[in-house]
Amino acid sequence: MDSKFEYGTLHSHMNSVTLTPSVVIAIMGLISRFIFVLALGLLRAFVSMADPLRPSEDPFYTPKNDSWPQLPAGTILNSRQVDIASLLPGFSSPSTAFQLLYVTRDVHDRPAHTVTTIIVPPRPNFERIISLQIAYDSPDVDCSPSFGIREGVTGPAAMWSRNQLYYLLPFLQQGPVVNVPDYEGSNAAFTVGPQAAYQTLDSIRAALKSGHITGVNSEAKTVMFGYSGGGHATEWASEFHSSYAPELNIAGAAIGGPPPNITETYLSVNGGNNSALNAWAVLGVMNAYPELEDYIHEHLLPEHKDTFLRPLKRCSGFPEDYPMPGLNLTDISAFFDNHDNFLYDFKHILDKIGVMGKHGVPKFPLYIYAGTADDIATPIEDTNSLVESFCKTGANVRYHRYWGLGHAGTLAMGMGPVWTWISNVFRGTVLPGCGRPNNHGVEEDLLREYPFLSRGGSQIPIFTEEELQSRMF
Repeated sequence: MDSKFEYGTLHSHMNSVTLTPSVVIAIMGLISRFIFVLALGLLRAFVSMADPLRPSEDPFYTPKNDSWPQLPAGTILNSRQVDIASLLPGFSSPSTAFQLLYVTRDVHDRPAHTVTTIIVPPRPNFERIISLQIAYDSPDVDCSPSFGIREGVTGPAAMWSRNQLYYLLPFLQQGPVVNVPDYEGSNAAFTVGPQAAYQTLDSIRAALKSGHITGVNSEAKTVMFGYSGGGHATEWASEFHSSYAPELNIAGAAIGGPPPNITETYLSVNGGNNSALNAWAVLGVMNAYPELEDYIHEHLLPEHKDTFLRPLKRCSGFPEDYPMPGLNLTDISAFFDNHDNFLYDFKHILDKIGVMGKHGVPKFPLYIYAGTADDIATPIEDTNSLVESFCKTGANVRYHRYWGLGHAGTLAMGMGPVWTWISNVFRGTVLPGCGRPNNHGVEEDLLREYPFLSRGGSQIPIFTEEELQSRMF
């Protein structure tokens, strides 16, 4: 029989441990290893006919009638209680989870629908919501977090979502209800900023209307948080809040590793360690813009067609059943007969959906953090400019830069401070104003011990239990 794991148990044990950067990284590495094993091995043994259907196959993701487009954004169309996977192997999740199918809109202002997952911790505070925008970075709807976090799901979708959920583990002791939206939508429009904004904000609307299902208070205070692709969605939602959903009581937003300009990110990443992101991003925009889809197919070289298009199914099967091509360290532009001309032929679209800082000034406090050697959301100058533009227009921004750190390193080192800030936001103790950037140095010996922290590394380290114990005690 599975035993129940109480988050407070972990919390009490952690109180006796000094959480130095090395310890934090070690703990994350151990949990990451557990999740990796969980996703690729342990759960495979329990696959059965009762396992969750993929979103592309699950009727829950489709409205039951044709009248839904006339309903207001945030209207709940369907709901269900689901089991979510435990963040620690060998334990049942103590949380209760519900999924809501709700009305929203797409980037073209047309009615749309998507799903959000509401996670209620064991000792909930229904007056607080953390809207966690997971970075699932995919043009495949079957990578959606609502699928990846469910019990019984294995493969890429599970790893992608659960690796980010576990960062919440030490903080659920405070009891906030967690909202996890499928903000790319039913068409998996990765990197389409306005659509991510609408569908994130409408997920919060739906959560606030779900009291009869989830227990959430209709006046609950919400803080949004996301890193990387999740930071992208969170930033866009922050900009659109005043014009699209001003009634929402959003108290703040924490935005980590954002890509302020997707064209600049494409040019910076292409050919490097994370160039697969470029293929995923182009495919995501194609999902939302048929004219770009037609253009890409016209110029896509035949010998690269299968390699380029395969990520459209990257979560639709186990890797060994449907292997993904290696797209990192690859010049994605070389897949086309006119190289990267699409960046300029469709500049009007890419600027509209991919350049931050042009769609409204957030009225609530922001916490933005990034690494100066970020190997994904580069370059840091774009983030500097975004923060500067917000400050000039009266926004309340705390900007933290981590010198010499890459994308994963900033995620690891920034989690403690960001959760302190979020806790302060919930308590109403964040000071107003836009101060000078807070610059964080990282000790050279730490960078030598954990090279993944610096530029070029994008994975959390994996430790054995013995290694973890030797670093903790």
